[in-house]
Amino acid sequence: MNQPRHSHPGQSHPGHSQQAPHPGSPTYAPVPNLSAPGEPAQPESARSGSLLLPVLAWGLGLVLAAVAAVVAVWQVNERLYSPEVTAERYWEAVSSASSAEALGEFSAVPGFARDSEVDNLLLTSAPLAYSAEQISSAQLSEGDDAAQLSFTALGEQFTTEIPLTRTGSTWGFFDTWEVAPQAVTWFQVEVPGAPEGAIGQIRVNGEPVNLEGETARLSALVPTVAEISIDSQWLVGSAEHVVVAAEDPSAAAQQVVMELEASDEAVDLLHEELAAYFESCEQQVLMPSGCPVGHSTTNQVDADTIEWSFPDPEDFELSFDAEGWHVHFEDPVAEISYQARHHHTGEELEQTEQYPFDLDIQVGASGEDLVVSVRGSS
Repeated sequence: MNQPRHSHPGQSHPGHSQQAPHPGSPTYAPVPNLSAPGEPAQPESARSGSLLLPVLAWGLGLVLAAVAAVVAVWQVNERLYSPEVTAERYWEAVSSASSAEALGEFSAVPGFARDSEVDNLLLTSAPLAYSAEQISSAQLSEGDDAAQLSFTALGEQFTTEIPLTRTGSTWGFFDTWEVAPQAVTWFQVEVPGAPEGAIGQIRVNGEPVNLEGETARLSALVPTVAEISIDSQWLVGSAEHVVVAAEDPSAAAQQVVMELEASDEAVDLLHEELAAYFESCEQQVLMPSGCPVGHSTTNQVDADTIEWSFPDPEDFELSFDAEGWHVHFEDPVAEISYQARHHHTGEELEQTEQYPFDLDIQVGASGEDLVVSVRGSS
């Protein structure tokens, strides 16, 4: 007889997959598998790295933006606000003879140029244009608180500073630079003997400038080429001067001394007066009246054969200096020739004698005229 089988807790029996729940025990639902089929769960470090990448990208963007801003500020400063840019604007104005624009680059204009202590002719357009035509091969380079300008003028090479000064800043970033007052300077022209030569004006770059006695003072921008000339009826002279910045601002102003020469017209006038005087002494007498020569003889002279000759007026030279006019000549000699009959023998003679003499020649101005006086001096 088959006995019924009883189940006991803790025993498993073949053919049963799980133990039946004990009466009164709670029942739990199976835990679901949340992982997608075939995808393993990500580790915690990978998830942290994926969050850090946007932060790094944002930080890099800030750095690049800051660098770009610095570069932009630097470029604007170099192109618009650097000392060299100010010097370039100044030089462009000077070389194009725009005196107003050039002076507009200055932080201040020196007092001597404002107070009429000097003649400001060279700060005006026409003389400045003439100066610019004489300058070539100009090159700017940057220096400390100044720009260096090298150029060629009058066949020579020059270098000058264009002094600059920092006058403040714009927007707190950009330095503002202007041309320093030392870029306007002045020089003095000396004309020794100008009153004695009746010279009241000189010409500078083709324009008239009045003299005060023997001098004229002119202001000028750096650099300026000045051509100074005197071309009066009786005197001529010329000089050239290149204005550059003084190495020592406290040094005395530069001086240009002009040497004057007698004009061709003045020399011609002297020769004409000498020729007229000598002609007046070519009398057919042994003792010309009013002349520093004379001859005596005991022989019987044929008056129609008497001839006097005097030096060539071209041998007399005329010069001018601070003391006035001067006539230069070697000791003059006059010569007399004639025919005569010997007073004792009656023999016919050809006589020639030479007589040194001296002249007192005075040359001076009378208003706009040149007066030449020639007199014999015994």
